Amino acid sequence: MSNVYLVSARARNIRDNLLAKIERIMQVPEIAALVPTGRKATFIKTSYSRVGYNRHLRPIVLRTIVEKIKEFGGTPVVTDTSAFFPKGHFAGDQWFTSAELMGYSEIALGCERILANGYEGDDGEFISTGGTELGGVEVARAIREAECLLVVSHIAGHPFAGFTGALYNLGVECLNNSGKSRVYEGIRPVWLAERCELCGTCVQYCQWQALQISSGRLHVDRQRCAGCGNCVVICANRAHQPVPEQVVSFQRKVAEASSAIVRTLKKKAVYINILYDIVPQPDKISWADIPFVPDIGIVASTDPVAVDAATHDLITKSPGIPKSAAEDFGVLEPGREKITSITGANPAVLYCHAGRLGVGFTRYQLFK
Repeated sequence: MSNVYLVSARARNIRDNLLAKIERIMQVPEIAALVPTGRKATFIKTSYSRVGYNRHLRPIVLRTIVEKIKEFGGTPVVTDTSAFFPKGHFAGDQWFTSAELMGYSEIALGCERILANGYEGDDGEFISTGGTELGGVEVARAIREAECLLVVSHIAGHPFAGFTGALYNLGVECLNNSGKSRVYEGIRPVWLAERCELCGTCVQYCQWQALQISSGRLHVDRQRCAGCGNCVVICANRAHQPVPEQVVSFQRKVAEASSAIVRTLKKKAVYINILYDIVPQPDKISWADIPFVPDIGIVASTDPVAVDAATHDLITKSPGIPKSAAEDFGVLEPGREKITSITGANPAVLYCHAGRLGVGFTRYQLFK
């Protein structure tokens, strides 16, 4: 059993503002003790949102963590990996431009920021994972060499992982492009002709050029498709649907990749899940719906399995918001499981498999 710490989103006075909540989490002795002092960097791994996504993690959250690390005598560095793009698409250019537009400048963050998987997206090191799905995976160079890692995840839905928690951030967003390709390669969404209006939106946004419309129907080039899932989250009519068995395989791969990274970190990691603006769409696309549950708060632990299990439970216990996806899918009542109904992916598959691999514990004690 692991300890999980929750600071509620409710604020009754100025001492309960968002910055104070972050400071309270950072002052938990179990967390503060892991931050190295001196010139050894503490990497803050977050996930920069795509331009157009308006429910992103507020830069001031990261700045508050940065200032707290400095107060502890540490050297903070904010890092992320570039989005999963085809080779030659200048991942570094897009990453830095998006970061600036979304407010993640070095001036706003108060420290250096680096691209963990390099300018071209493939800087990393192959690490054996064990397990039956991957065998090994390429981890982003800066993550592989980190002395201490703070994994800060904005919780949102994800069509394959269920939600973008600590394990997703570890097992996907800490990999270089080759590693991400290994995790996604088994995903091949099915096109449902009866739902499709042939609007061409998915064709326009497929960065792999795997989709085209001709002769009154959509054609999918399975050789080009990389399984990234953009078509699944972009389609207004849900005409692209993942295969359930492929989703389970994806989640097992994410768990195995997380296991490899956790072993390299040797328990020098903290996981902070931000349960604000919880929408059905992940940060790596260019739009977002309204939240489907109220803001819950900030959850933290040194155990990524426990923090994700607690996150799932807290979302389930929350009431759904009327006129949101929670109402669309009939899960407004507190206690109704929401993530699986809304995204189609059960996050428990991921964190339970990670638990079986020894990444952490699904049982936890919640401290408020």
